[in-house]
Amino acid sequence: MYSDFAPFYDVVQGGAAEAFAGWIERHAGESGPSRRSVLELGCGTGAVLERLPANWTKVGVDVSPEMLEIARIKRMDAEFLTADIRSLSLGRTFDVVACVYDTINHLPGSDWPSVFATAAAHLADGGVFLFDMNTLGRLRGDAGEEHTTEADGTMVSMRIRDVGDDRYDWHVRIERAGTVVEDTISEYAIALSEVGAMLEDSGFTRVEVSGGRDQPVGDDARRLFFVCRR
Repeated sequence: MYSDFAPFYDVVQGGAAEAFAGWIERHAGESGPSRRSVLELGCGTGAVLERLPANWTKVGVDVSPEMLEIARIKRMDAEFLTADIRSLSLGRTFDVVACVYDTINHLPGSDWPSVFATAAAHLADGGVFLFDMNTLGRLRGDAGEEHTTEADGTMVSMRIRDVGDDRYDWHVRIERAGTVVEDTISEYAIALSEVGAMLEDSGFTRVEVSGGRDQPVGDDARRLFFVCRR
């Protein structure tokens, strides 16, 4: 996944990395000193970590060597590890554990508890776990539609197909300077009630959910944002 898409990822995502970094920084600053440590699960090209304060200790984990290669080229002060976020065990804790860009949706629902357990195991006392997800309603509603965007001379077309068992395949076509790249990225949809139960089972007793920008919270929202504490 993302092996061919990796060189285009930052251009396609536009200003999303800055928005996610701001969200992480705001919630991290709610309970203490400005110097922080952060573990990002599914860090991709490191675009979010790059935009967090320079004095933070940063560790990024991703399963894609191609995405991490781009992250390392940026030469930021961060440690990048190729690993599976479902079974990660670093033996250390962080003030913030983040899993953004709907990374969690790339895994079947049966694997989400493992990711939440990873987050809980790496979270320092008083720390916060932040993640977002594409909702069941969004993926169902967008299935069959084609979305086309253009940024910095890159044309991106995405078509979502419902393949059953709450799995949705994003067929991505990228055109830039005469080069055409096609990739298929799978996402899985989980009902909000199931996610809440999984978080509780993982030890997160205080969970705040937002639809972003005063949007309603529920399975019909486009995206949901979770702020989780133990």
